[in-house]
Amino acid sequence: MAKRLGDLLVEENLVTQEQISSAIEEQQKSGEPLGRILIKMGFITEEALYYFLAIQFGLEYVDLGGGDIKQESLDLVKKELAEEFNIIPIEYDGTSIVLATCEPDEHLLMKIKERVVFPVDKIKIVITTETALKTALGVYYGVSKNVEMDEGLEEMFRDENAKEGDGEESPSGEVVNEDSAPVIRLVNSLISEAVKKRASDIHLNPFQKNMIIRYRIDGALQTQKSPPRHYMNAIVSRIKVMARLDIMERRAAQDGRIKIKVSANKIIDLRVSILPTIYGENIVMRILDQGELKLDLSTLGFEPKELDLYKEAIQSPYGLILHTGPTGSGKTTTLYSALSTINDISRNIMTLEDPVEYQLPGIVQIQINHDIGFDFTVALRASLRQDPNIMMVGEIRDKETAEIAIKAALTGHLLFSTLHTNDAPSTVMRLIDMGIDPVYVGSAVKIIVAQRLMRRVCSKCGTAYMPTEDEMMRIQITKEAVQNANIKKGAGCSACSNSGYKGRVAIYEIMPMTPELADLIFGGADLNDLVKQAEKDGMRTLRNVALQKWKDGVTTLEEVLSVTAEAE
Repeated sequence: MAKRLGDLLVEENLVTQEQISSAIEEQQKSGEPLGRILIKMGFITEEALYYFLAIQFGLEYVDLGGGDIKQESLDLVKKELAEEFNIIPIEYDGTSIVLATCEPDEHLLMKIKERVVFPVDKIKIVITTETALKTALGVYYGVSKNVEMDEGLEEMFRDENAKEGDGEESPSGEVVNEDSAPVIRLVNSLISEAVKKRASDIHLNPFQKNMIIRYRIDGALQTQKSPPRHYMNAIVSRIKVMARLDIMERRAAQDGRIKIKVSANKIIDLRVSILPTIYGENIVMRILDQGELKLDLSTLGFEPKELDLYKEAIQSPYGLILHTGPTGSGKTTTLYSALSTINDISRNIMTLEDPVEYQLPGIVQIQINHDIGFDFTVALRASLRQDPNIMMVGEIRDKETAEIAIKAALTGHLLFSTLHTNDAPSTVMRLIDMGIDPVYVGSAVKIIVAQRLMRRVCSKCGTAYMPTEDEMMRIQITKEAVQNANIKKGAGCSACSNSGYKGRVAIYEIMPMTPELADLIFGGADLNDLVKQAEKDGMRTLRNVALQKWKDGVTTLEEVLSVTAEAE
């Protein structure tokens, strides 16, 4: 006999028997499924619930986050059937089909077979989360079963969906455009909701049946309520008007900015990117909220030893300080914090940025303009004639910019910049690969910082737990190594939208240029030799720093493995 869901969750130490009893008591009042109540009460995450629901039913759990579903699969299941049974076909190979559901039922397969005959030999049922299934149904079938949102915006969408029709004209004959009051209200509300939820980006993705709206919160995309179909083009046009872009141009990419007041005393900037796709124009809006910018190095996530090394480097009178990491790893925030720390009226500090994201008092900030040939190389040459003490160059992209930056660093200027590499030692090899003489690299570089952002365990629902043996094997450490650790995992609650995470913390790999490391660079050493010497000099890798955050209860093992995957 299959174990009950509650017993499984208790056995795995994901919930306590008291929490199960509390949820059952609530279930008797509301009649809702036990799992949904456990999520609402913040006892368990949605992913964990459906994973163990799959175990209970002897089915496979799948994550619908990766890859597109092919049209040949979708053609086998009509919209009405998908909506009725809460299923979506995710794989079809000509002889078998895989159907994902969030409502497992031992008779589900029989019920489906009674309604439709599939041209296959085998039908497989798998389980996914309710959120993932609703998102997929919305994307591929236009089924309006979306995840929850705040009551104000929910009410607005409900009002507007009542008028839904095809194209830009509702069934009532109302024609909507970028100047229609409901469209203006919808767009303004989408932006204010994103700010309220601490989103860093707003994504508006057009698909064949509808438009999906997602907010990036703490680095992860979260699906929001879909707008009415007949509002799609009007919403795009409205955003173009706000960003002062060409509303008639639908075949080329466009970039713009929006300044909008979202509350009585809060004005934010949005960086808008529009890209044409096969189903319409895709929009991503980066939220630049000056009020949320924290320019304090001690709060970013530096470990004490690394923070001391970095502070010592940025107080140097000259040299090159390099930051590396992928887009969205927090480099701009760290650089702004460093400049704010050393900002002094007696120093001429200048930045070259593409674009200027935030305004820093007392610092001369210069916007790069590629359209007129004012790129980093040209701007850097011109700026050096302005007698700067300290400079920040947004990115070193080519040999010419790198040469100018290094020469400036060797002639009395303190210069900050960024490159795209996986870790700190690789940055040295990247400069050499660009054609920079190793002698210049070893002489000019003061310190190299690699960084990533990791999601924090929610402070409201985070609880201590002991890792399993499988988890220990994944990171190749013993239980003795974490015996005195404070490892935590978020169960999911209303404060973190049932994700188990709230906020982010940076991790840093700090590699100062020691005499021993410089000698290796002068001699043409390879990357492995540089890594060994840097670690001998005290450098802790991104993986080791991330593991320390995990032991301290700041983040989870899943985040460690995901964010530092290339460091394994």
